[in-house]
Amino acid sequence: MTLLELTDISHAPPGEHVSAWYLDAPAAGTSLDRTTFELSGWVIGRHSPAREVRLVEDNVLLRRIPLLVSRPDVVAVHSEAPEQSGFWSLVGTVGLERDFALIVRAVLEDETRVDLATIRGRRAPIAPSTEAPLRPLLLTSLGRTGTTLLMGLLSAHPAIVADRNYPYEVFPARYWLHMLRVLSEPADHTDSSHPGDFSQDLLEIGFNPFHTSPVTKEPALADLLGHRYVERLARFCRESIDDFYTALATLQGKASAEFFVEKFQPDHVPRIARDLYPDTKEVFLVRDFRDLFCSVLAFNEKRGTLDFGRERFETDEEYVGWVRLGAERLVNAWKSRESTSHLVRYEDLATKPAETIAGVLEYLGLDRSPEAVEGMVQSAFAHPDTDGHRTTLSVEDSVGRWRRDLPSSLRPVVDEALNGPLSELGYSVG
Repeated sequence: MTLLELTDISHAPPGEHVSAWYLDAPAAGTSLDRTTFELSGWVIGRHSPAREVRLVEDNVLLRRIPLLVSRPDVVAVHSEAPEQSGFWSLVGTVGLERDFALIVRAVLEDETRVDLATIRGRRAPIAPSTEAPLRPLLLTSLGRTGTTLLMGLLSAHPAIVADRNYPYEVFPARYWLHMLRVLSEPADHTDSSHPGDFSQDLLEIGFNPFHTSPVTKEPALADLLGHRYVERLARFCRESIDDFYTALATLQGKASAEFFVEKFQPDHVPRIARDLYPDTKEVFLVRDFRDLFCSVLAFNEKRGTLDFGRERFETDEEYVGWVRLGAERLVNAWKSRESTSHLVRYEDLATKPAETIAGVLEYLGLDRSPEAVEGMVQSAFAHPDTDGHRTTLSVEDSVGRWRRDLPSSLRPVVDEALNGPLSELGYSVG
């Protein structure tokens, strides 16, 4: 079985910052029966030495590879090249898009970044063959978009199981699925477990520090670590998820439950869920990102905290860039899975909850009778903790709040950063 195909590799020519470089591996047309491939080559900076190579997908850093490989063959041709101008690493693909594009980026000592190549490929899912007792319902969104309200609605249906501790942020499926990605990754001695001291860390475990050369030079061991071990780990992770939600369904008296639901982010985890559960359903919840931004500021002020990523930045202007990255990732995730998912707008959820939740139930193939929908709406809106979670007097007031709440000094920054993803989702801008 072919698990991985590398279909195309495009190369950028040398330029202002890089005088020469070459990608030895992978080669276009490579097919592998494992989840990993080799990335190797060399690079020479023109005015500043090259320090490392980074592998990036959708602006997310996947791996840093320092230039530690001696390349006398390169020095023989390029006398200005450092002796250690080469790089080598195994790259894992669990959690990438099924049809993926990875950027190979050089970082120089002066912090200049240069994109060298794009590696395109496709991967097959690692999926257990047994049928799951419950199907996942992924609620994929960003913070302050109404996920707590929608979780309250969904968890009130007799066929949907969720941990109902408000604000519905117990994430066992996310935990086990993320664990699968981490433990299936090949070694990264720079940023993850090191072979010499990994057992001294009693708080965490990272990538397998021995899933690399010279161990993987033996084909049988490369196949074990990159294929059979990953399949075994996937079975364990899915069984752990299934056991949790089966027990929860029993505790809640939902013998006829068909789905479990959790909040998800637009990252690698929903992709892995779709690998392990071929019948996954996914609801994308979107909101005018200008309202989202205002809601974060108001929530932090109300609680006297810095949360939702705001704690990473000195100013609100800098935080806008963080919101933009999240918005772009959410839009990209939705576009990549649009044909098999369901889009919900917060604005509809807030102003037309019964009609909106009925549309979700139709997508799921569940009972959407007026009686069922009315019971869900009453249960969600009557929750005693709802008022503490809000930052406006009513749900309806939260729609279009940016027009009154967004400081005028921030409007040009917000417009420049967010108009693109807003337009992609059909929101009016300008």
